[in-house]
Amino acid sequence: MAMIALFTVSATLPALAVNPGTALTAMPTAADSADTQSLTFSQAQSSPLERDGFTVTDIPKPTPTPASFTEIADNGQWASLDQSQLTDQGWALPALGRITSTFGPRPDKPVEGVGDHHNGTDIAAPCGQPVFAATGGTVVESGYRGSYGQWILIDHGDGVESGYAHSSELLVDTGQSVAAGQVIALVGSTGSSSGCHVHFEIRVDGTMLNPETFMSSRGVYLG
Repeated sequence: MAMIALFTVSATLPALAVNPGTALTAMPTAADSADTQSLTFSQAQSSPLERDGFTVTDIPKPTPTPASFTEIADNGQWASLDQSQLTDQGWALPALGRITSTFGPRPDKPVEGVGDHHNGTDIAAPCGQPVFAATGGTVVESGYRGSYGQWILIDHGDGVESGYAHSSELLVDTGQSVAAGQVIALVGSTGSSSGCHVHFEIRVDGTMLNPETFMSSRGVYLG
């Protein structure tokens, strides 16, 4: 006997209200009075749903991110990330935002004073938002550096370094040890910059690598 499944599909979707630091919540709509439609299937069928190269049983683990940027430490400064907000390999998202410029050739320079090759990944974020150490290490550079503006370079050992440019304020000093997810700076637009963002670099044995590729292999997806 054929199996019949009945689904009701709302003609409208509930609006979503976004409140920084909180989960998305559904706003009341007139969906209850909306027309519905039915779908009939001639035969029940069970098969894995495939989408974007993975199945529903093999969904990539999302990058751990700060629960809320509205949560301030008792001293009035931004709170660093805790262990639950790091990946299993001990790495953190350097800034919460969206990618506006990727690693590689850059024929159209956004501002004067920058090279033809973009040596990092730009993550756009509001000025004053925290910048986090990608993982633990020692600060080897902290100060103003030409087109980079306010700049920090961290040595993570084994030849791996991470860099953070254009900050509005630097919160760590050269020689200081930092932990994964520690707040090290505030997002800014210093140096050769067209807006508030973090220019994030990864270097291995002095060679610039694509930060998106490097970080994704450690469970962090930049944008």
